[in-house]
Amino acid sequence: MTSDAAALRSVAAITWVPLVAVGVLVAAAGGLLLAAPEATVTLLTVAVALWLLITGLGRIALGMAVASWSGPRRGVTVLTGVVLAVAGVAALLNISGSTDVLGWAIGIGLLLGAAGDVAVLVSGRARRSRTTLVVLAVAQLALGVVFLLEPGVGLVGIAVALGGTLVAVGVVGVVAGVVVRRRVNRFVDRWAAGSAGPDQDQQGPEVIEGTVL
Repeated sequence: MTSDAAALRSVAAITWVPLVAVGVLVAAAGGLLLAAPEATVTLLTVAVALWLLITGLGRIALGMAVASWSGPRRGVTVLTGVVLAVAGVAALLNISGSTDVLGWAIGIGLLLGAAGDVAVLVSGRARRSRTTLVVLAVAQLALGVVFLLEPGVGLVGIAVALGGTLVAVGVVGVVAGVVVRRRVNRFVDRWAAGSAGPDQDQQGPEVIEGTVL
């Protein structure tokens, strides 16, 4: 292999190395989710609890800092922040119980989404997408009931589904990287073979019908 071909192959690695690396990392993350879905639910709950706490503290600070707002607006902002912060602290102090609360919240949200789809169907404004709305409404209704009845099972199901999706995406990324690497190497090999051939200008004189050209 010539030095030019080696350099070109090294530069071309930029096209496939990130695909393989990211694919491996994503697949590994999905594998961890599948191996420990309960731990994933706990981490998700902690993340939501911290988000509630930080958001609440931010609203409290905002309500106290903005002097141009009216008294009622500042009071509502501070009160909302206190509620959010207390909810976050309560969730952090009782992780096992807060997972159920998180599951119930998701279930209620799904039921509200289903109710919204049904309202659109009843209003008659969805003439071309009635089938899609019916499917979505039924799916959201079923999942919402599952989360309300078994919030822990629903959250574990989310973790497993997310883990399987990440594994699939990671595998696709690795395969894509391998395919790109193969095509890049094939192109470099053809280019190197062409550049290593004899120069047409240095092949010597051509002979046509006994005449030296």
